[in-house]
Amino acid sequence: MLHAIIDIGSNTIRMAVYRIEGRSFELLLKRKHTVGLAGYLDHGRLVREGIEKTVKILRGFMEFIDTFRIAHVHAFATAALRSATNSRAAVEEVTRRSGVHIRIISGEEEAAYDFVGATQNIAHADGIMVDIGGGSTEIIHYAAHEMQGRWSLPLGSLAMRSGRVAGLLPTKSECSVIEDEVHRILDAVPAVRLLRARHMIGMGGILSSASRMHGLLYPSDAPRVLRAAHLPDMIRMFCGGAPLDEERTDILLRSAPDRLHNIIPGMLITSVLAETFAAEDIAYSDSGVREGYIWKEIIGEAAADCLSVS
Repeated sequence: MLHAIIDIGSNTIRMAVYRIEGRSFELLLKRKHTVGLAGYLDHGRLVREGIEKTVKILRGFMEFIDTFRIAHVHAFATAALRSATNSRAAVEEVTRRSGVHIRIISGEEEAAYDFVGATQNIAHADGIMVDIGGGSTEIIHYAAHEMQGRWSLPLGSLAMRSGRVAGLLPTKSECSVIEDEVHRILDAVPAVRLLRARHMIGMGGILSSASRMHGLLYPSDAPRVLRAAHLPDMIRMFCGGAPLDEERTDILLRSAPDRLHNIIPGMLITSVLAETFAAEDIAYSDSGVREGYIWKEIIGEAAADCLSVS
């Protein structure tokens, strides 16, 4: 059966179409719009322009879904809509005008989906998993392939940029301000500050772009794995405030074409987390919240139905 999964995040709105049969699934198509909903929060309220952009994109998705008669549609929203003070009214309006029924998932649910999705490919039995979004970062500590704890922190790449960065790329002093804010937020959660792990798993668009950048700068290293020790140098390449030369421009455009405005704030979050956890490396996983949703909410329900029938 075909299923469309719509993920309304703080930076992007995505639709993925899967064929799901029994306990297996295959990705058939992905579509993405970089919107930056977190940037449309004014004193915590999602403003009219953010609502209109969301409605327009979801109507486009529904036109595709109706054209190909995809019967099973699942839509959920994360940090930007979750944290908006007018969240309920905004979701009701978007649902009414687009025809997409949206479920707002909590930070804890998002972290759980991330873990289930990514654990299908985890190489190390123990570690820390991070999903850096536009409005929040989900952190999961796991040992012996089992979740030990999970946290959702207001450490989003767009949230860290907002009110702190004046231009497209942050200056050296703006980078320092962002780092200080990340440390301040971590200091408020001692359980996270005390976590330690040699290996991290990274998910989300920021880590995808950062791993791509790492591959361009360090081609002899293992693909899709960032060495934590390289992150400060990578950040300094783009955090000086002076115009970039052609080589650095080429690297930035090739690695983060859709995230030029928030890649450095996101990498700063990553660097501080890796230093805090004493991690040696960060392996990027492209399986995360959507795949975890499939395992828990679709395949899990199907398995339960089969058990009840038998």
